Amino acid sequence: KLMINGEIPEEKRPEGATYAARAMNGLQTILTTAAGIQRPFTKDDMVEIADLYNFVAYQLDEMYQLLPPEEKDKYYGYFRRVTEYEKKVADGTYNPDIDGVLELK
Repeated sequence: KLMINGEIPEEKRPEGATYAARAMNGLQTILTTAAGIQRPFTKDDMVEIADLYNFVAYQLDEMYQLLPPEEKDKYYGYFRRVTEYEKKVADGTYNPDIDGVLELK
């Protein structure tokens, strides 16, 4: 809500609110879907969760496209830092003693 009211141009805010609501609902769906699986994930489960994640990512990107250029630059910087962090975690090379805590400023 803060991003929509403070960073998205006023004429695009209703559209931004729609994308934000879809993204939040998608995140909730991921949570409830994953919580409802009471066994090791199957390939079909993983595909379902990945498809839900893709839906959320698309909604967030659509909201990002509504931002003015200076705000896009700020969020792109956040995206790069989070992606670097996620890659280290996935590769098993993240070390909080060396890498510290991910801070978004």
